[in-house]
Amino acid sequence: MMDFLPNADELRIQGLARSYARGPLAERAAAHDAGAFPTASVLGLAGFGLMGIKSPVALGGLGGTNVAYVLAIREVAQVCASTAVTMAVTNMVGDMLLQFGTAAQQERWLRPLLTGAFTAGAFALTEPSAGSDAASLGTKAVLSDDGNTYALTGTKMWITSGDVAGVILVMAKTDADAGARGISAFLVDPASAGFSVGRHEQKMGLKGSSTVSLTFDGVKVPVEDRLGPEGIGFRIAMTALDGGRCGIGAQALGIAQASLDAVLASMAARKRDDRALGTDQAAAFRIADMATRMEAAWLMVLRASALKDAGQRMSREAAMAKVFATEAAGFVTKTAMGLASAADLRTDSPIGRAYRDARVARIYEGTSEVQRIVIARELVRAS
Repeated sequence: MMDFLPNADELRIQGLARSYARGPLAERAAAHDAGAFPTASVLGLAGFGLMGIKSPVALGGLGGTNVAYVLAIREVAQVCASTAVTMAVTNMVGDMLLQFGTAAQQERWLRPLLTGAFTAGAFALTEPSAGSDAASLGTKAVLSDDGNTYALTGTKMWITSGDVAGVILVMAKTDADAGARGISAFLVDPASAGFSVGRHEQKMGLKGSSTVSLTFDGVKVPVEDRLGPEGIGFRIAMTALDGGRCGIGAQALGIAQASLDAVLASMAARKRDDRALGTDQAAAFRIADMATRMEAAWLMVLRASALKDAGQRMSREAAMAKVFATEAAGFVTKTAMGLASAADLRTDSPIGRAYRDARVARIYEGTSEVQRIVIARELVRAS
């Protein structure tokens, strides 16, 4: 028997996220959309344990499930997608520390992420010439002769929260001839010598989320700050992205819900004109299509998340959930723009903001095209 209903603890975590999002976060959302980084907002989320939903309560998390995580992300994204993406990446870094880190690493890096002592965590994989093909990255990590430190050299780009993070999870090559098996993962202190932050990207949407390039010029990383053994960095990255794709699907659907809510709120005022023009049924059908695509996408996100909670392989399901949910959000926000009134077409309106914020969901953490490659590859593997 399949149960699509969240359990009591998952509903409790969703309630925490909803209460915070519709209270303090809602008051700041316009400022974040104008470009203000959500420092106070993510600190508030940390106060409820929402920056580490799956991490243990003893470390400052909530000890929740992947289903609880996507429920919470959707609630936050519905109010402020910029805060949601900062929350999502920090949770991703925390999850990798929890899954692959030592007790000492968790105490040093994970606890501050969860409690808010660190503003955020950053995940540094993408490079100027290594985006969709992550295995081709060029950042190198060279072990010192005494075996005590690595020297990291290279450039990363499009890094969320890279300038405000307390810890950066960096993927670098320790064996240039081993392909994906030559990639290792490192926990980098941004206060390290040789580390620098590049320009802030001027994005169309998610304006409150900081996105920067990072340069590592011989940054010294102690061996004890390598996450897991050498050579499993690509596995760590793909594990992070599988879970992250569920989160992006949930984020996209939160954004879509905000635009649908705005359309529904405006329909009462337009009802008489729509009837006079004979367009009321056309509008109703479009709204029905918006809601139906969102519902189908949400079930896919929940299924992929539940499979992860069950410890089952879910790369295919996560890719399906991300591509379908993010493209559904694109359809919903575009349709909402077509149904919007003149006042709703401002960039600072809920519909305008949702339209801008939704687009990037089809790009980051694997483009829609990459998701389709993953889906097909998984199907062939299983055949």
